[in-house]
Formats: sequence, structure tokens, C-alpha cells
Amino acid sequence: MKWFTNTYKFWYDLYKEIRIWWIFRKTTRSSVELLNENDLRVDWIGRVYTVVNLPEEVAGAAPQVHQAYVLQQITKYGNIMMKIGLADVVYPEIEQIKDSAAYLVILWPVFEKFELFTIIGGLLRTTFVTGALYFIYRLAVNHVDFAALGNWIANQF
Repeated sequence: MKWFTNTYKFWYDLYKEIRIWWIFRKTTRSSVELLNENDLRVDWIGRVYTVVNLPEEVAGAAPQVHQAYVLQQITKYGNIMMKIGLADVVYPEIEQIKDSAAYLVILWPVFEKFELFTIIGGLLRTTFVTGALYFIYRLAVNHVDFAALGNWIANQF
């Protein structure tokens, strides 16, 4: 029965994630000046990003040292996100920039339902379940004698 409730709960969860994205985007767009002052940029969908350049002494070290340095730099961005009220919803995504001693850091909420293929899957599942329910309803209306069913139920008590 959980598959049935999850089919329709998907749309409520999707609505909540779209709402989070909208608030996140609106907040980052209104705080562009503060973010730019702190070397953070905002793209057209509201993601906050920056590039962390590694100093020469760190660039020559092991990849674990690179990650530690980048994580150390991210802590100062956490305070800025706290100022604009988004620290509790952002998660850092870190990826190395090819052929350079730099990392791209994207601060962005994690979405599970607000993705193209997930939405298409939810749409197909909802269509299938709703179609099956409609088919069962039509069978019941056309082939069940509700008067006889009511009499049978009344006779059971």
C-alpha cells in the first residue's frame, strides 16, 4: 500500500523542493552584493559558487591535503551563508578543475525529487496508478449490482 501513497506523496515532496529552490534563488539573488564581496558568485538558477586556488606548497602535496585545504576554505563561506539564512540548506559540492591547481565549490541544496528523470518517472507512475483506479471504477460501475451488494451486507449483520 506504500507504493500507492508514495505515488501521490511524490507531488507534495516535489512542491516542497521547488519551494525551497525558489526561496534559495530569491535569497541569493537579493544578496548578490554581499556574496560578491566575499568572492562568491551566483548563477542564473541561484547556485552559489567560487573557485578555490591552491597555493604552490599545497598544490604539490597529496590529494588528501588538497581536500583538507579546500574544506578549510569552505568554513569561511559557511559564515556568509549563515548571515543570509541559507546555512541549513546548502551542501558543498567540490570538484577539481582539470589541468589546474584549483577546485570549484558549489553551495547548493540537495534535491531528490526536483530532477528531470525523477519528475518523468513520477508522472508515468501517477498516470499508471490513476488509470488503473479509473479502470477499476468503470468496471465496478458497469458490472456490480449495488442493490444486491447492499442487501448482502445488511444480511450479514
